[in-house]
Amino acid sequence: MTRREEEFFRTLNDIFGKKCYIIPQVHLSSLLNHKVKGQNWKGAFAHVNGKSVDYVLLRSKDLSVLCAVELDDSTHGKTSRIERDREVERLLNDSNIPLVRLRNPGSMSKQEIVDIFAKTINEK
Repeated sequence: MTRREEEFFRTLNDIFGKKCYIIPQVHLSSLLNHKVKGQNWKGAFAHVNGKSVDYVLLRSKDLSVLCAVELDDSTHGKTSRIERDREVERLLNDSNIPLVRLRNPGSMSKQEIVDIFAKTINEK
């Protein structure tokens, strides 16, 4: 993890650590059913396994996925990254997994972060 990701990991644990497990650097193949109709298993697995999210929050009571989290830095403005981000969003959306995207969480209060998570999760 980058220093920024480590710092935000601590923030997530401060905010949600009593009710959630925060798992960093999760490959989509760990979250999604990678059997895609019309593709062979290896091709489908490679498609989703090559992508990851910065964190996944799991409910501590039943280990169900609450949401995925992406920290967007300047690299997310590049054309290749925009395409990758759209595909990650599509895959998560198709699986009904909310995706929280944060541009500059270091400048946000804990309450602002909670509000964004609540809004995103409640929209699903």
